[in-house]
Amino acid sequence: MLAGTLAFTLLITSVYIDAANKIITLELGIFSGSNWDVPNSESYEFFDEVIARFEKKYPGVKVKYRSGLRKKEYSNWISKQALKGDTPDVFLVPSEDFSIYSEVGLLKDLSQYAKDDKKFNSTVYYNASYNSGIYKDSLYALPFESVPTLMFVNKTLLEKEGIAIPDNEWTWEDFYRICKQITKDTNNDGRLDQFGVYDYGWREAAYSNDAELFSEAGTQANINTDELLQSVSFIQKMESLNENIVVTSQDFDEGKVAFCPMPFSQYRAYMPYPWRVKKYSTFEWDCIPLPRGENGDNTSQVETLSVGMSSTSSHKRLAWELLKMLSQDEKTQTNIFSKSQGVSVLKEVTQSEQAAKSIVEDSPGNSDFRIRVLNEVMEKGKVQPSFKNYTKAMEQIDNEIYRIINSNSDIHTQLATLQQNIESILKE
Repeated sequence: MLAGTLAFTLLITSVYIDAANKIITLELGIFSGSNWDVPNSESYEFFDEVIARFEKKYPGVKVKYRSGLRKKEYSNWISKQALKGDTPDVFLVPSEDFSIYSEVGLLKDLSQYAKDDKKFNSTVYYNASYNSGIYKDSLYALPFESVPTLMFVNKTLLEKEGIAIPDNEWTWEDFYRICKQITKDTNNDGRLDQFGVYDYGWREAAYSNDAELFSEAGTQANINTDELLQSVSFIQKMESLNENIVVTSQDFDEGKVAFCPMPFSQYRAYMPYPWRVKKYSTFEWDCIPLPRGENGDNTSQVETLSVGMSSTSSHKRLAWELLKMLSQDEKTQTNIFSKSQGVSVLKEVTQSEQAAKSIVEDSPGNSDFRIRVLNEVMEKGKVQPSFKNYTKAMEQIDNEIYRIINSNSDIHTQLATLQQNIESILKE
């Protein structure tokens, strides 16, 4: 181990000595705006600040990036650059691209760098954030910014109905009881026009009931389980409250719905003025954890934007240092709360007074949200699995479970059949 660490130090030192005599250029692959599809005009300012500190720390090194590249163009651009052999040394890795980039060898395996670098510490991260960069037991990306799913609450509607906002440890039973009380025909025309929840599906229920659909390696399906059966049954029960009326996003936007699961980035983007007025101006709202199931916890999915190193980079040691400044540097991660809509992947930063201050400044006088809630959600959060046929398997599971929910067939029998089908996909 000592020899490996010494070799790492000597290699890093030699790169910096080289840099003193000749300009070394690192290319950083980023896109404009927000990864979370919400308004953000400060993305370049964020990276410019990081680059300025990096170049000051390592004289003779310049970091460049291409501006004007939008998120919807980004993945295609990275693929084209890879085909030309010109992938950026360091680049952002959206969660939907991570497994394919790792599988085809576009990303450099970072496991040895993390092992040899004494200044690198994986325990400072939230588990869900850090695990998002692991593929087949190897580290291929470092976490940069995370967003958990929380439950948005229409406080105005609950107050009108004389219902207290649930606490952070509320259950499916609490959820159903409130939604049943909320759902009604308010104008007496014979049709429901006020509802308990919009867009709460089987996936949200499964996360909060500890339903693990796959083995860790993605080689085995766990579909026919009590946890998933309970989740599907609960969604059927919830949907029965609506009497076959489809609740829409417009219903929620107009203040006619009490609950809606949404990413935390929506809260950060639309709580401040003027976006609050443009999006949700007719009611006061806040967010709490998702309700816990019979066998689970107040758990939800955590999505993470990662940052990786090109496997073809000519300056891998410097690229590793830039990765660390983006991912593990406290100043960089603190700025996520002031210049983005996500959550720092570092536990200490997210639990800090500065993070709490940034959130309060965004929601003056309107929010009861506390940083402790965010920390708990991140601690309990789960990451989407990464393996070769995940997307194909989930598409089939989605289709079949929604069919089961809308039918009167036996859930256990249907899940057993689905289990066999998914096992076949995983073996492909």
